[in-house]
Amino acid sequence: EARLKPGERVLEIGTGSGYHAALLASLVGPRNVITVERNRSLAEWGRSNLAAVGFADVTVVVGDGSLGHPDRAPYDCIIATAGAPRIPAAWPVQLAPDGRIVAPIGSSPHGQVLVVATRRSDGTLEIREGTPCAFVPLVGAQAWPA
Repeated sequence: EARLKPGERVLEIGTGSGYHAALLASLVGPRNVITVERNRSLAEWGRSNLAAVGFADVTVVVGDGSLGHPDRAPYDCIIATAGAPRIPAAWPVQLAPDGRIVAPIGSSPHGQVLVVATRRSDGTLEIREGTPCAFVPLVGAQAWPA
Protein backbone atom coordinates (compact mmCIF):
# COMPACT_ATOMS: atom_id res chain seq x y z
CA GLU A 1 0.00 0.00 0.00
CA ALA A 2 2.85 2.39 -0.60
CA ARG A 3 0.95 3.73 -3.66
CA LEU A 4 4.18 5.08 -5.17
CA LYS A 5 4.03 7.43 -8.14
CA PRO A 6 6.81 8.62 -10.47
CA GLY A 7 8.68 11.55 -8.97
CA GLU A 8 7.85 10.81 -5.34
CA ARG A 9 10.70 10.85 -2.82
CA VAL A 10 11.23 7.56 -1.01
CA LEU A 11 13.38 6.70 2.00
CA GLU A 12 14.19 3.02 2.33
CA ILE A 13 15.39 1.70 5.67
CA GLY A 14 17.68 -1.31 5.18
CA THR A 15 19.59 -1.39 1.89
CA GLY A 16 20.81 -4.97 2.04
CA SER A 17 21.61 -6.20 -1.47
CA GLY A 18 20.01 -3.13 -3.08
CA TYR A 19 17.28 -5.20 -4.74
CA HIS A 20 14.39 -3.39 -3.06
CA ALA A 21 15.97 0.02 -3.74
CA ALA A 22 16.24 -0.94 -7.43
CA LEU A 23 12.53 -1.80 -7.49
CA LEU A 24 11.71 1.52 -5.83
CA ALA A 25 13.94 3.40 -8.28
CA SER A 26 12.14 1.80 -11.21
CA LEU A 27 8.86 3.15 -9.82
CA VAL A 28 9.80 6.69 -8.74
CA GLY A 29 13.13 7.36 -10.47
CA PRO A 30 16.63 6.65 -9.11
CA ARG A 31 17.32 10.22 -7.96
CA ASN A 32 14.24 10.03 -5.74
CA VAL A 33 15.38 7.03 -3.68
CA ILE A 34 17.54 7.34 -0.56
CA THR A 35 18.37 4.09 1.23
CA VAL A 36 19.95 3.82 4.69
CA GLU A 37 21.98 0.81 5.84
CA ARG A 38 23.71 0.55 9.24
CA ASN A 39 26.22 -2.08 8.08
CA ARG A 40 28.95 -0.44 5.97
CA SER A 41 29.85 -3.60 4.02
CA LEU A 42 26.19 -4.25 3.17
CA ALA A 43 25.81 -0.62 2.07
CA GLU A 44 28.83 -0.95 -0.23
CA TRP A 45 27.50 -4.23 -1.64
CA GLY A 46 24.09 -2.66 -2.23
CA ARG A 47 25.64 0.41 -3.88
CA SER A 48 27.71 -1.83 -6.17
CA ASN A 49 24.68 -3.94 -7.12
CA LEU A 50 22.59 -0.83 -7.82
CA ALA A 51 25.29 0.59 -10.09
CA ALA A 52 25.60 -2.74 -11.92
CA VAL A 53 21.91 -2.65 -12.89
CA GLY A 54 21.85 1.01 -13.92
CA PHE A 55 20.72 2.64 -10.68
CA ALA A 56 23.93 4.41 -9.62
CA ASP A 57 21.87 7.55 -8.90
CA VAL A 58 20.17 5.91 -5.90
CA THR A 59 21.66 7.50 -2.77
CA VAL A 60 23.06 4.91 -0.34
CA VAL A 61 23.76 6.23 3.17
CA VAL A 62 25.54 4.42 6.01
CA GLY A 63 23.69 5.27 9.20
CA ASP A 64 21.07 4.48 11.81
CA GLY A 65 17.87 3.81 9.89
CA SER A 66 15.76 4.27 13.01
CA LEU A 67 16.67 7.96 12.77
CA GLY A 68 15.68 8.16 9.10
CA HIS A 69 17.66 10.63 7.00
CA PRO A 70 16.53 14.19 7.80
CA ASP A 71 19.00 15.79 5.37
CA ARG A 72 16.79 14.89 2.37
CA ALA A 73 13.35 15.09 4.03
CA PRO A 74 10.46 15.42 3.47
CA TYR A 75 9.64 12.03 1.97
CA ASP A 76 6.45 10.89 0.32
CA CYS A 77 7.07 7.39 1.61
CA ILE A 78 9.34 5.67 4.12
CA ILE A 79 9.63 1.92 3.58
CA ALA A 80 11.40 -0.27 6.13
CA THR A 81 12.79 -3.71 5.36
CA ALA A 82 13.62 -4.39 9.01
CA GLY A 83 11.21 -4.76 11.93
CA ALA A 84 10.95 -2.24 14.75
CA PRO A 85 9.16 -2.44 18.12
CA ARG A 86 7.23 0.74 17.20
CA ILE A 87 7.33 3.40 14.50
CA PRO A 88 10.47 5.39 15.36
CA ALA A 89 9.63 8.97 16.38
CA ALA A 90 12.06 10.33 13.77
CA TRP A 91 10.13 8.93 10.81
CA PRO A 92 6.77 10.78 10.93
CA VAL A 93 8.45 14.20 11.20
CA GLN A 94 10.37 13.40 7.99
CA LEU A 95 7.18 12.67 6.05
CA ALA A 96 5.46 15.10 3.70
CA PRO A 97 1.74 15.69 4.37
CA ASP A 98 -0.17 12.57 3.23
CA GLY A 99 3.16 10.70 3.27
CA ARG A 100 3.17 6.99 4.08
CA ILE A 101 5.24 4.71 6.27
CA VAL A 102 5.23 1.01 5.36
CA ALA A 103 7.02 -1.00 8.01
CA PRO A 104 7.01 -4.26 9.95
CA ILE A 105 6.18 -3.32 13.56
CA GLY A 106 5.89 -5.60 16.59
CA SER A 107 6.86 -6.28 20.17
CA SER A 108 9.14 -9.18 19.20
CA PRO A 109 12.27 -8.80 17.09
CA HIS A 110 11.26 -12.06 15.37
CA GLY A 111 7.64 -11.36 14.45
CA GLN A 112 5.78 -8.25 13.38
CA VAL A 113 2.69 -6.95 11.59
CA LEU A 114 3.05 -4.98 8.38
CA VAL A 115 1.81 -1.46 9.17
CA VAL A 116 0.82 1.34 6.81
CA ALA A 117 0.77 4.74 8.52
CA THR A 118 -0.34 7.90 6.69
CA ARG A 119 0.58 11.36 7.95
CA ARG A 120 -2.48 13.56 8.34
CA SER A 121 -2.36 17.32 7.77
CA ASP A 122 -2.18 17.87 11.55
CA GLY A 123 0.95 15.70 11.75
CA THR A 124 -0.70 12.71 13.43
CA LEU A 125 -0.60 9.24 11.92
CA GLU A 126 -3.51 7.15 10.71
CA ILE A 127 -2.28 3.59 11.27
CA ARG A 128 -3.60 0.46 9.57
CA GLU A 129 -2.32 -2.96 10.52
CA GLY A 130 -2.02 -5.67 7.91
CA THR A 131 -0.45 -9.06 7.47
CA PRO A 132 1.67 -10.80 10.12
CA CYS A 133 5.28 -11.00 8.95
CA ALA A 134 8.83 -11.59 10.12
CA PHE A 135 11.73 -9.33 9.13
CA VAL A 136 15.23 -8.95 10.52
CA PRO A 137 15.26 -6.60 13.53
CA LEU A 138 15.85 -2.89 12.97
CA VAL A 139 18.75 -2.01 15.27
CA GLY A 140 19.25 1.60 16.29
CA ALA A 141 18.70 4.43 18.74
CA GLN A 142 14.91 4.35 18.22
CA ALA A 143 14.54 0.60 17.61
CA TRP A 144 16.03 -2.61 19.01
CA PRO A 145 19.35 -2.34 20.89
CA ALA A 146 22.49 -3.65 19.21
